[in-house]
Amino acid sequence: MNNTTTIISGSLSSSMQALRISTTVLGILVYSTGFIGNFLSLLLFIQKELRQVSTGLTFLLLNIFSTIHLLSLIVEFLDTVFQVQVIPNAIFRCQFILWLQNASRTICSFLAATVSLDRFLRSEYPMKSRLWCTKKNVIKLFAIYCFFSVSFYTFFFHPLNVFNAQGQCSFPIPSTFRLFALNILPPIRFIIICVLPVIIMVGCGGRMLYNIQQSKKRVSQQPAKAKVDIATIIPPSSKGSNLTEETRKERANIDYMLLLMVLANVAAYIITQIPFNVYTLYYGYETSDDYTVYSLIRAFLLMWSSVYFGIGFYLFCITSPQFRKQFITKIKTLCVYHPHPPRGSRLQIGR
Repeated sequence: MNNTTTIISGSLSSSMQALRISTTVLGILVYSTGFIGNFLSLLLFIQKELRQVSTGLTFLLLNIFSTIHLLSLIVEFLDTVFQVQVIPNAIFRCQFILWLQNASRTICSFLAATVSLDRFLRSEYPMKSRLWCTKKNVIKLFAIYCFFSVSFYTFFFHPLNVFNAQGQCSFPIPSTFRLFALNILPPIRFIIICVLPVIIMVGCGGRMLYNIQQSKKRVSQQPAKAKVDIATIIPPSSKGSNLTEETRKERANIDYMLLLMVLANVAAYIITQIPFNVYTLYYGYETSDDYTVYSLIRAFLLMWSSVYFGIGFYLFCITSPQFRKQFITKIKTLCVYHPHPPRGSRLQIGR
């Protein structure tokens, strides 16, 4: 019996050590590449032509808050894996960081669902979407998301949420606060930031794919003769019409790029977010008091979920040729030196 217990304990210890090593290596890789990718994405999303589109503005906000969320995860990662506390203070580590993690994650979840909903409305209701899918409405929704998320998680600032005797963030036993944090909150949060966004994103993504297929069928069914007849009656295009056509093509390319980015965003969200949210449900009813095992598993799943908050740039580069083209153009613009002429030599153009 003792030998069996020793073998099991040794196997568990080896598994925990392997989990710690893999979490350390993968965590360093994920967080470092995530910050780099988010910075490169930011260079693209701050462009005026993308910020003028509601989808582009939503992606910009998602990029910013994904970076904030990564920063909050880094603090817990350093504490769990390396036992390094950025600020050894219970108010910062146990209250502020947990509040920031949950609030930023919720905002990102809402923004991810908004991106899919925005592109769905544009494909399903092209005329009405001009009134619905505006930058002003995006800002309004963003303000609502922030107010809800910031307010909903304020309970993390409860004065009982402090370090325990082992120096770990812990909820006192027994207490209403612990019951809410471990048993009541996880199911609510699971529905808010996992179930509802996934339903919205999958539904909108599926409908958009259906619309794309139907559009391709309509185009392929058009007779070739009709195309020739139409081409023969088009008058010679003027310079103004050429500019209009170029603008239309540019907007169409941006729309197609954003659509591919939305579909890639949906797939990445589902794959990376569900495991961590399911584990938080399980842990609320776990009877074991082994915090080391919990903290390592949580750190690993947090690291995996953080892939979503840093993979966007790389995923968009793979799925969208137009995104790659836009990014390369932006890099060339930043790298090429543009000398400014002297003040006295500037041309004055009359009206």
